[in-house]
Amino acid sequence: MLFSSLLRSTTSLISRGTSSSWNTTSIMFTSLRLVPSPTLLTNITERGLAGKALLRTNKSAAKRFRVKGNDRIKRNKAGRSHNTGHKGRKRINNLAASAPINGKKIEDRMRRLIRA
Repeated sequence: MLFSSLLRSTTSLISRGTSSSWNTTSIMFTSLRLVPSPTLLTNITERGLAGKALLRTNKSAAKRFRVKGNDRIKRNKAGRSHNTGHKGRKRINNLAASAPINGKKIEDRMRRLIRA
């Protein structure tokens, strides 16, 4: 909605311009900012519709941890991506399986990070 109103205002500015040269049009486009102000972005991301403060999801944690069907959090094991030539096949296969997060406090911290 914000973008469409900015687009309409840019087209009206261009149509009302005195000169139809390419340079005037490019100056008008470069002087307009099509992104909202930083204060507007922070208000949108940090505050919900009712004005309640919201936390952002930690994207690095969201990529590493998932919530399982039994509402536990699972993680992947380290040590399988490279340097596996000297490791045995059983060891590599065991590293492929996911592992749960053990410890209530650690699980609560991870749950807060991934907003689950």
